[in-house]
Amino acid sequence: MRVRRNALAVFLVSEAVVIALGILAYSEGKSYPGNGSTMGALILTLPILLERAGWFKMPMFMHAWAALAVGLHTFGLVRGLYDTTWWWDELTHFVSSSMVCMIAALGLYLFDIHSVKIKVPRWAYPMMVLTFAIFIGVIWEVAEFTGDLLAGTRMQYSILDTVRDCYVDLLG
Repeated sequence: MRVRRNALAVFLVSEAVVIALGILAYSEGKSYPGNGSTMGALILTLPILLERAGWFKMPMFMHAWAALAVGLHTFGLVRGLYDTTWWWDELTHFVSSSMVCMIAALGLYLFDIHSVKIKVPRWAYPMMVLTFAIFIGVIWEVAEFTGDLLAGTRMQYSILDTVRDCYVDLLG
């Protein structure tokens, strides 16, 4: 199956930016931001691969949203904004968690309209999307903790940082 031209354009531009940031990070001897850039590039590739395989066609605004979330995170890592700009972590958590909520809402809607046996009441959508966002936020914080413990990544600054991240994830 062919990938839509506008989806491919968003992918190529965002991929080029993220890869360029990764090259910059590696050239400055910053392996953690460079590795984050590599992971971001892989994340941006997934929807395009799924569309090419004919499994899933992500709406265009979600391609742009994902590019924004990955781009902000990568830029913040490479330029050190998580350490120098107090609100950068909140911004990236808000954008990312709102993206997670949109994916959850879309998935729930698609499941609901295609399922014959199970129907989700409309009043339950907000609760289920919020629960999914909290779940993904907690998984992210556990991953940060694990990275700190096993690899010394210094992603978590304090308990307050972790709790504030969870609050911002709720807002997203």
